[in-house]
Amino acid sequence: MTGKISLEFPSEYKYLNLVDALCNGIIRDIELDPKTATEIAVSVIEACTNALEHGNKSNPAVNVRVLFMWDKNRFAVEVYDCGEGFDYREYMKNIPDPSDIDHIRGRGIFIMKEMMDSLSFEFSDNEGMKVTLEKVISG
Repeated sequence: MTGKISLEFPSEYKYLNLVDALCNGIIRDIELDPKTATEIAVSVIEACTNALEHGNKSNPAVNVRVLFMWDKNRFAVEVYDCGEGFDYREYMKNIPDPSDIDHIRGRGIFIMKEMMDSLSFEFSDNEGMKVTLEKVISG
């Protein structure tokens, strides 16, 4: 039960359906419980939405890359964009309260942080931003 699948798509919202279908297909194949499956699927869509919207500025000429990796103990997803990055260290210290309905931005990162066991950001001048989501699973 080890696998790795990569997907690359133009920075357009219509391709999020493809990401969601692939993610849910993998989840079905490895038979995760419904709560874990939902947490992973929601987090992956949040990360991809941020990558295409904020990282790639919804430019269809620039791709988002998603790498799904799993084994009997762990499900991980890496999402790559070509953007300029953001100060994720400071942001993670001050994630907006999602109950503050006046604060329009920031709920996606809060959701990913709450639903996944690990959320990390890495920026490279040459490659843009990489977001890594990890969930511990039982095999």
